[in-house]
Amino acid sequence: MKFSYVDIRSGNATCALEVNGQKFEFHPTFHSDALGDFVSYLASIHPLCKLSWKDGAFHKINGGIEWHNGPYLLRWEFKRDFEDLEITITENQNPMVDRTKNTNFPRTVLKTKCNFNEFTLCVVKELDRVIKQRGILGYRQEWQNYTFPVDGFLALKYACLYKKPFEITKKQNGTSLEEELNLVIKNID
Repeated sequence: MKFSYVDIRSGNATCALEVNGQKFEFHPTFHSDALGDFVSYLASIHPLCKLSWKDGAFHKINGGIEWHNGPYLLRWEFKRDFEDLEITITENQNPMVDRTKNTNFPRTVLKTKCNFNEFTLCVVKELDRVIKQRGILGYRQEWQNYTFPVDGFLALKYACLYKKPFEITKKQNGTSLEEELNLVIKNID
C-alpha cells in the first residue's frame, strides 16, 4: 500500500494511491483544500482522533469529500468497520468547467477494502515527509489559499505512534507547543 502527495506547486499537486495492487493518480487543484479535507476526513473516522477533542474538532463528515481535479470532481468516501476501511473514489462532472450534461459521470474509479491502520500509517508517513520537506509556510506558499493540515496531522501521527489520543485537555488553556513541535519533528517508522 502506498500514498503519496507530490509535485505541490502553484495550486496543483499529484496524489498517487496504490492499494490492493491497483495504482491510481489524481491531480487536485487549489479550488479545493484537497489535502486538508482529506486529512480532516481521515481524522474524523479515526477513533483516537476524536475522543479527547472538543465536540466539532473533527466532526464526522458524511458523504465524503470532493477534490477539484480540473474537468471533474473527485469524491472520496471512507467507511470504517473496525480494522477494515472501505474506500470509494468516484469521478463526477465539474459544473464549473462543463455545464453540458456528461453521461460518462458519475464513474466509480475505485471501490476496495484495506486495513484501516495500514492506510492511516501510509498517509501519516507521507504527511510527515511533506511537512519536513516543505515546512508549514512553504506548503502554504505553493498551495495558495490553504495551509498544511497541522491539527489533523498531529492527531493522526500521535495515534499512529502511541496508539492513544493526543491529550489536548492536559493544560487548562490549550496545548503544549513543545509537545506539538516534538511530535512534528519525531520520525515515524
